[in-house]
Amino acid sequence: MADVQSLHHQANEELINGNEEKAIEIYKKIVELSPADEIAHSQLMDLYLERDKFMYYMTRANVNVVQYKYEHAINDVKKALNLESDSKEAIKKLARLYKITNKNLRAIDEFLKLTELDKEDKEPYHELIDLYLKENSEESAIGIAKKAIANFEDNNEFKNILANLYFKLNDYKNALEVVQDEFLKAKILLQDEQNDKAKEILDRLKDDSDLYKEANKEKLASYYLLEAQYFYNTNSNEEALNSVQKYADIASPNAVAFQMRALIYEQMGDEFKSSYYWGYCYKHQKRFDEAIVEFTHAHNAKPDDKNTLIELANLYANNGEKFASMEYWKKVYEIDKDKRAGQILGDFYYEQGDLRLAEYYGKTIEKKSQKEAAYEDEGLLEKIIKLFSKK
Repeated sequence: MADVQSLHHQANEELINGNEEKAIEIYKKIVELSPADEIAHSQLMDLYLERDKFMYYMTRANVNVVQYKYEHAINDVKKALNLESDSKEAIKKLARLYKITNKNLRAIDEFLKLTELDKEDKEPYHELIDLYLKENSEESAIGIAKKAIANFEDNNEFKNILANLYFKLNDYKNALEVVQDEFLKAKILLQDEQNDKAKEILDRLKDDSDLYKEANKEKLASYYLLEAQYFYNTNSNEEALNSVQKYADIASPNAVAFQMRALIYEQMGDEFKSSYYWGYCYKHQKRFDEAIVEFTHAHNAKPDDKNTLIELANLYANNGEKFASMEYWKKVYEIDKDKRAGQILGDFYYEQGDLRLAEYYGKTIEKKSQKEAAYEDEGLLEKIIKLFSKK
């Protein structure tokens, strides 16, 4: 930020000295370093007012974007396009503005124009695929990916994107025909239960020493997840669990790791652990009602599991169901007189006015001294006597 501040001083000096072109150059540099700098955008807008109407409207659009006035920004870009209808910069800005304001079909129209205007720009293709998927138009996304492949023949990026699109539609045959990435290919083969072919790829990946370098930790995590799926597919459940653990050690516990464990234990016929890990999977996905259902199944399968009870207590509390939550905290407390459970229950019953139960769970109730109680009783007696002695 200090550099930006210094540039602002320089730009101001240039303006004072009448060097507007130099000031424009500096303000452009500021915007590169700090795209949300409203002062720089406003100064550029003023500087372009008399010299370049196209750039004036474009920079005014930027000012409106910084101020979150997206509709005004859209109108400004349209005015700029009235002056230069084939401006790639303006069309791209308009497309992006349509996208962030959820006008997806209009955004698609603008990005399609860009694919015709600039054959070397990959961004519009990426944006179009993303927009078509948002509009649940997978076939259109596939069409754009094919168009990109034809346009960028030596680039494997769009081939893998197309393979992934086919994969999501369960069209494994077409996915395998275009896929270039070994990890994705193994994933598709495993999903298609072509386990032997997938194993060949996994063995090649495993023998690559680069896979174990620090810079490739994410790839190594992906490898262990694929390995887990291979073992799962071939009913090697203990090996599958071991691979999931290696994946989780790198990627940290997440919904995918919990889901994989749930599936493995389901295959092993372990009702408790299957439901238990489905519960964690749904919890990580913030699907709390479904998490409650699965943890309840786990509790029914193993009533004295403390972790399951604590998860249910917390989930019900997060749902605002305090009384249901307390029932599970009671069960936690009954197992081993858990201090945290006792504190939660004590505080709850104290707030409810049930001092007996609050004390039972360890809540300290402050009691008045006998002397204070006697004094209060004496004062009360005097008030009663005075009341009945009145005529």
